[in-house]
Order: sequence, then structure tokens, then C-alpha cells
Amino acid sequence: MLLIQTDTYTLRGYECDAFGRLSVPALMNLMQESASLNAVEYGIGIGDLQVRGYGWMLMRFQLRMHQYPRFGDTIQVSTYPTAVEKYFIYRDFQVTAQDGTLLAEATSTWLVFSTEKRAMAPLPDFIRQIPLPPAIGPMPKLPLKPTFQTQPFTPTQEQTVQVGWFSIDQNQHVNNVTYIQWVLEQLGDDSTGHNALETSELVEIDVVYKAETHWGDRLRVQAAPDSTGAFLHRIIDVESGKDVLLARSVWGLV
Repeated sequence: MLLIQTDTYTLRGYECDAFGRLSVPALMNLMQESASLNAVEYGIGIGDLQVRGYGWMLMRFQLRMHQYPRFGDTIQVSTYPTAVEKYFIYRDFQVTAQDGTLLAEATSTWLVFSTEKRAMAPLPDFIRQIPLPPAIGPMPKLPLKPTFQTQPFTPTQEQTVQVGWFSIDQNQHVNNVTYIQWVLEQLGDDSTGHNALETSELVEIDVVYKAETHWGDRLRVQAAPDSTGAFLHRIIDVESGKDVLLARSVWGLV
């Protein structure tokens, strides 16, 4: 069993942005791929849960970018579980260059849900009993309710999207990376007079996933400036009015 999953990826053109940098959604997809492979090694992969009536759901995610790799670069993504509790399992990620330079790091909180009731469930014993890698030095656990979640929010940008078939994953809900792509794309709106995707680089994004959504759902994607170089984000289910996602992103000039 691989307690720590390390995968090597050579960056392809479709994983990079207009400037040749690895895009954040593509990076998150690589992280998700490595996490899925590690879960399979542990016997807690998507298929292992599905046959028992469960599915995985990401609840919290925080990504910090230190340096962007570029088209053709070879990187390594390492990931491993760091703690298991009654309801949550925690997972960290490190992304490094070939020379060992730390390019990015992330920490995350996951839960399981009943596929019959579509409701959160306690982690079953076969997950709670997995061995954890020794001496890993985990990142601090993310608070369940970060401070930005309660900040005043008056959107200055808003658009409505409808969930398409290719936004759905094997858990039959919108994949967590799809939400991040919608959130980030909104900041590239030239009509605001400031295209953050063209003039800036994402330094950090902190995300709270609050509810799942499904094929055909209509969602309202909103953004508002927080402080210099930072934005607050919200995705709302149009029909129910409930929050689906809350996030805060921090940007630095290129």
C-alpha cells in the first residue's frame, strides 16, 4: 500500500493558460487524480464507496501557489491523508519541480454522503481504520467556518450558469474543480475594466463547499472585491436560493 502517493506529470498544452502557465483548474485536476489513485491504494476509492452506498464530497479546500510551472515542465504531485475523525478525513498535497522546489501546496477536508439519502454520513469503519503515513508534518486543519464566510457580501459581478453533462463526476454531482473554473473565469470579464486573469496570478484560494448540485441545475455565480488584490465569491442555487460555494481568492501582479 502506498501511504504517500507521488505522481509525475509533464504539463501538456491544454493544461496551460494563454501565457503558458499551468492553469489552476488543471492543477486541481492533477491533484484530484493523485488523490483518487491514493484512495484506491487505501481501498477507499470511489468504487469502494459506491458498492457500500457512499460517495465522497469535498467540504474545504485551500490552495497556495508559490511558483507557476509552465508548458512542458515536469512536476510531482504528492498527497496523503493526515487525520481521520468521525465525520471528516483530511488530505494534504505538495507540488514540486524536478529540482525539489515547492511550487504549490494545499490542504483539504472531505466527508462521505449516503448515495440513497444524498445526506452526510459518519465515516464508515473501513475508512476510519486506515493507517496514516508516519512523520508527515500535516498542514493545519482548515476551520469549518472561515471568517470570510460571514463577511458582508454585495456582488459586483454576477452570471448564471446551467450545469452541463460534462460537469458531473462519478458521484453524480458537479465536480469540485468545475466550481473553481466558474469562479475564476468570472474574474476575466473585460466588461469590468479589470481582467484579473490577464494582469494577475492567483496566490491563494480558500473554498467552502456547502451543497452538491446536479445536471440541469441553474446556478448564480457572484464575485465582489474584498481588499486590495482579493475577492469574495459565492455560488447560489437559483431555484432554492441556498449557498452552494463560498470562497476567497488572493491575487498578485504578474
